[in-house]
Amino acid sequence: MADRRQEERKLTHDDVRISVAGVGLRCAMRNLSPSGCMVECRDLIAEIGSPVELALLPGYVARGEVAWQLGESIGIFFLEPISPNIVRQYALDDWMLRGDWSLGSWGSLKS
Repeated sequence: MADRRQEERKLTHDDVRISVAGVGLRCAMRNLSPSGCMVECRDLIAEIGSPVELALLPGYVARGEVAWQLGESIGIFFLEPISPNIVRQYALDDWMLRGDWSLGSWGSLKS
């Protein structure tokens, strides 16, 4: 499988809210770059090209599509690149600079 990503992936270890083809759930995000991410979701079969919405910060939803799935791991390609500042909020190597969004109001995935 060819890697289309040009940006460096940042390792993450956060649960995020995600909607795949209209099915909402929480998944573990394992890496993130401005162009996409990888999440692990149990009991989800995602078809390539299915629409995805990913709540990254309170009030900010990244929209994309399923690029691949291998077992519980799903690759998501963002339709519009996200800011490197958002990537830094989740990056394990920048953990001291992270904000705590866990207490924020996430609201609806539909924005």
